[in-house]
Amino acid sequence: MEAKIKTALGDKLELACENGDLHTIFEQVTLQKAEKPSYTPPFSEMLYTAIGKDRLNVVKYCLENGAVVNDNVMKKLLICRAKETYLFLLESKAVDVDYYISWFGDVLSNVATADDIEWAKICLGHGADPNRNLVDEHKSILAAVAELASVQMAALLVANGAQVKGSGAIVLAAEEGKLQMVEYLLDHGADIDEIGIEHPTDERCREDMGSALHRAVHGRHAEVVWVLLEKGANFDLKDVMGRTPLTLAQARNDEKLEALLKKYGAVSD
Repeated sequence: MEAKIKTALGDKLELACENGDLHTIFEQVTLQKAEKPSYTPPFSEMLYTAIGKDRLNVVKYCLENGAVVNDNVMKKLLICRAKETYLFLLESKAVDVDYYISWFGDVLSNVATADDIEWAKICLGHGADPNRNLVDEHKSILAAVAELASVQMAALLVANGAQVKGSGAIVLAAEEGKLQMVEYLLDHGADIDEIGIEHPTDERCREDMGSALHRAVHGRHAEVVWVLLEKGANFDLKDVMGRTPLTLAQARNDEKLEALLKKYGAVSD
């Protein structure tokens, strides 16, 4: 695709778009039209190239002349972190804040999992719905943040309406051994015994479907296991494969976790 865009633009026009040089762009378009009256400027390709360098002046020019914002443009915007351009697209209504990019997700999910607080605030400030789209086709945005990003990001999402209960966030936080995240989610309504997270098509994910306690035991996160037990996690609960947390600890020959679970009342089947 990049090669096709380069061919459509030519070296001078490509460089002008990258540099935000509208004077040269006007000059090149005028020359091309003089040589070939039927010439149609490649505004979509120009837009794509300008976004790569966050050249807002060129972006505006292209949109004014009919360039369309599509998946390729949005992917480029995310990859190149063209924040100024994105803000303009939102404010000019050129793109919906919940626009879903095939194979990428929406902008909020991408910037939230990258822990970009400033950009997430831009999305949420323009009405992005933190519960609307999924990450990797099966995770809520909050769950993905619990797995990959900070408590600060999770708190920002929750403050803007992200659903905690049933989101799967506490399961992934426990799986990653993120104690502060687990405690934050419990303090904000997470179901300590919820089972997550189901993948719509990949049966292999069933192996990983359990409660926060199951996943903390599996990951050998002793401190998280202790906190969950202290908070009342059900140590007799079975995962979708029929295993209790104690069964998992024994299967992994983790004597420390086995002893901890038994201390709180877990018994072998």
